[in-house]
Amino acid sequence: MTIGEKIKYLRQKNGITQEKLAEYLNITYQSISKWENNNALPDVTLIVPLANFFGVSTDELFDRTAGMQEAEIEELCKRDYDLAHIPSKETVYERVTLWREAVQKYPRDFRCLEYLAYALFATLDRDFDESEYQQNAREMIAICERILHDSTDNRFRESAIQLLVLTYGRPYLDVADEKKAVEYAHMASSIYTCREILMESIGFTEEGKKRRREQRHQNNLVLMGFLCGNIVHSPEPCTPEESTFALETAVKLWDTLIYDGNFLFYHSRVGHYCVLLAKKYAELGHDETAMTWLEKAYDHVKAFDESPAECKMHYTSIFVCAATCSRHPLDGCMEDLKRDMSDSCFDVLRKNPRFQELAKIIDM
Repeated sequence: MTIGEKIKYLRQKNGITQEKLAEYLNITYQSISKWENNNALPDVTLIVPLANFFGVSTDELFDRTAGMQEAEIEELCKRDYDLAHIPSKETVYERVTLWREAVQKYPRDFRCLEYLAYALFATLDRDFDESEYQQNAREMIAICERILHDSTDNRFRESAIQLLVLTYGRPYLDVADEKKAVEYAHMASSIYTCREILMESIGFTEEGKKRRREQRHQNNLVLMGFLCGNIVHSPEPCTPEESTFALETAVKLWDTLIYDGNFLFYHSRVGHYCVLLAKKYAELGHDETAMTWLEKAYDHVKAFDESPAECKMHYTSIFVCAATCSRHPLDGCMEDLKRDMSDSCFDVLRKNPRFQELAKIIDM
């Protein structure tokens, strides 16, 4: 926290206007505005009067403990990262508690506020207690609006906008408001001016050219993810045949971009599509085709789980070979596949020798 941010925090905490503080210090309120916006620093002769006015030490005014705060928050971020890779209600609640305590200790740290907002958002699911997630939605909205009001950092503001849009757009929440969701969505930047797209246009030094290529290849992966997600999760009602066609199209698109089969992280995404296709074909009564997709799902899941954890790996397709990925050691898809194969839609396949062999391999 800069000294300007500290002054603003102390002023607002004590309910003091810029004009009142300026009057006490015998300066203009515009000077205080410049401090708080980090456009100027207070004169050294004003440091002690400022500390005395707020009843704090000069060390606190200069935030001498910032280094310790930074180290502690970094540890909290690592803890949150580990918890996020253990999907369960218990770990979701643990993340909420973690960041509520952090915000209580560091109420003006926007990282803590952002993480708390995302942790609360993770509870906005019908699998959780309704009265609790309705309350969490209201708390999360208040946090995001506070970030938008107080923070000048675009990263925190964009996160707040994203969460507000996604929350106001959920029809089962008491706070659902399509008009507000649209208003906040219009506050976000255009896809053509977002950071990732703009970074593609920078690079005239050798290092810059390398960075530009890496960004372009990373964008290819992300945009393919969006495209396939839109195709597969179309909101329009569709027949089982149309849904199957959409899933097969998504798999073909991924196979085109990563034509050499080195999907790395995206083995999990494509494997999920293969499972969905197996379910669709099982429901349509095409047993052998369902088994073919289930076996393809296993191949992707196995490849994903066998990839080294926390090790940066390069894709090898010429369209994405400058991009890298790594997976968390707690990531894993085989347990998900076991659960999927326990679905009642596969009951018709349980006596199929291919299904029995696959079930044996994955130790169902």
